[in-house]
Amino acid sequence: MTSEAMTMIRAISRKPLRDAATELDRTFLANGCLAYVKTIYIGYELDGEMIAAVYPRSDHLEVALAIPEDQEHDLLRDASHLTWRTLPLAAVVASKRDVVDIGDLLSMACSRVSDGVHDV
Repeated sequence: MTSEAMTMIRAISRKPLRDAATELDRTFLANGCLAYVKTIYIGYELDGEMIAAVYPRSDHLEVALAIPEDQEHDLLRDASHLTWRTLPLAAVVASKRDVVDIGDLLSMACSRVSDGVHDV
């Protein structure tokens, strides 16, 4: 975890969200991603390509992902309001359990970008 990402995660006031953000960070780093902070979100990338953007909200984390725009999952929502053309969907995460539930989506995002098949 970068010190900037650590600082942003520690600033999350609700413990369940802080724990979820920590687990997301661990997962992305374990998949070889680099983390960086841009004012309102923590970004994750592989070889300069965006994998995800984590936006802390008051009662959840919004996790925009490099996955197909037609991907289905109960925790996924349209992410066009975030303006990341290559991250069309976002998972709404409110707990560490939600991070476990979207684990396949996190891996998919990393694989699609690292394999060069993310076509969104």
